[in-house]
Order: sequence, then C-alpha cells, then structure tokens
Amino acid sequence: MHLLDANLSWLARGRDHDQSGIIPVPAGHDEFVRGLAQRNQRWVDGTSTLSPRLITGLLRWSGEQLDAYLHTVDLTGASSVYWAGQVPLWFDLAREFTERWVHYQQIRDAALPAGHDQHQDQYLPLVLRTFIWGFPHQYQAPAPAGTAITLEIPGIGAWTLTRTATDWSLNEGPPAAPAASLRITGEAAWRLLTGARYDSRQVLLSGDLALAEPLLRVHGIIVQGSHPLTTAGYARSSTGQRLLDAALVVVC
Repeated sequence: MHLLDANLSWLARGRDHDQSGIIPVPAGHDEFVRGLAQRNQRWVDGTSTLSPRLITGLLRWSGEQLDAYLHTVDLTGASSVYWAGQVPLWFDLAREFTERWVHYQQIRDAALPAGHDQHQDQYLPLVLRTFIWGFPHQYQAPAPAGTAITLEIPGIGAWTLTRTATDWSLNEGPPAAPAASLRITGEAAWRLLTGARYDSRQVLLSGDLALAEPLLRVHGIIVQGSHPLTTAGYARSSTGQRLLDAALVVVC
C-alpha cells in the first residue's frame, strides 16, 4: 500500500498540483519517521478489505498513470530527497526506483528459503550509485579541509569523500592518500544503507576509525534511529510466496 500511496502522491502533487497530502517536515527526524509510519498504517487499515487482485490492479493502473505523467516533466527541474538534500528531479526518480527495488528484495528475502542463492541483481549497481549520494549530505565527521576518504564497492565503483571548508563533497574515483576507507561488498552495502542486517565480514574499515566508523551510519532510505530493519514479520511460507509473485508483477 505504501507504493500505491507513492504513485498517487506523485500524481496529486505533480500532475494535479494538489499539495494537501504532503507530510510537514518537523524539527526532529524521529517525529517525521513516526508521521510517515502513521500515514502508511492508515493506508493498511483503510484497504484491509481489498483483495490481492484489486491491490495489484490499482498498482498497475496508478503506475501507468505515473509513467504517462513522468514523460511530460523536465527531469532537470528542482526536487529534494530527505536523505540527500536538494537534488534534480531525475535523482528523486532514481530514489523512487531504489525504494521499490528495496521492497522487492525484502519480500524476496522473506519468501524464499533461508540460504537461497544470493546472485547479484542486475539493478544493484544502479541502486548503490544512487544511495552513495547520501554520504555527502549525512556524513558529519569533523576533519580538516582537504581530508579524503575512500568509499569502495568492488565491481560497482569507488568514490572519494573530500572535506571542504564547509561540508563534504563526493566525486567518482579513489583518492591518492585517503585518511580512512570503507570497502564493502554490494550485498552488504545495500543492506547497510537500508538499515537491514548485513554480514560484517563483508565490510572493511581502515585508516582513522574516527573518520571511518561514522560511514556506517549513512542510509539511503528513511530509517528511525539506528535500529536495523529485519524481515522477522514476514513468514517464509506460501503467503510469502504470493507476496513475492505480486511484487514481481509490480516491480518488473
């Protein structure tokens, strides 16, 4: 239902110029997360009598409407993403794609048997290249101007976080002499950046740990506090498989 809300909200705000559904951004992060959770719960409660066929039909219809609208917009226009700051509209749409991808992965993890083959998804590089832009907005470690930090995801890319006079900037490619570094597998990276549990053996911090450890607190989605998300609420059952099948219809 969260994805149906997302589709209809894009249409209401952008196509129909109706801002009444926007959640006011409060002073505190946790307050905003609670407001978002309450909104999601209202959708769940209000649609509890709908059948899976009706829900997937609404998702398909609203998705087609959204696709048609997005063909008319200027992708270089201004937008914003909660965890990345002010961005062009194309980045906001990339963020929207990552959100849907993450929900699919969560359902897939819940529906498939434990220990199933974890092959790399074809969209994982795109997702991580979007998430990576959360670092300059969220990373707050103090350091002298010119300090460089390496972010490396083997097989996907390497980036440099550089301290400027006022904040941190991000560029592609590794620095020559990093003060600290984070090297992480793609599988662990998407889980870390979405607040999910990950295999710590796939994460390597090096250099100045005062600079390296805060890298693990950056997220590519809205996460309450620092508590990891789990899939404990999804049973690995025939119900989970039906959720997976529905997700395949919507995401693919």
